[in-house]
Amino acid sequence: MAIIKEVTSFEDIKVQIVTSFPDLCVYVTKNKLEANDSDSVWFFDNSFPKKKIKFVTSFPDLKIQYVNSKSSAGWKNKTHKLQNRIG
Repeated sequence: MAIIKEVTSFEDIKVQIVTSFPDLCVYVTKNKLEANDSDSVWFFDNSFPKKKIKFVTSFPDLKIQYVNSKSSAGWKNKTHKLQNRIG
């Protein structure tokens, strides 16, 4: 489950939002159950996150692009080291 919390320190992953050539296309849902076992469907939760992310402008661990539909979400870089480690 990709339950994410945005933090300013002690992050698990440094994330950069890009408009082209992302590693991962992310769909943000308002339904926690939709984010089950998925790297590409994120639910932001401040209470019980599985991963803490910090948004950065340089030197990211992961480059993401937000998409408008769940069907458009997924890994673009199929060999990325974080694949199957976010959700």
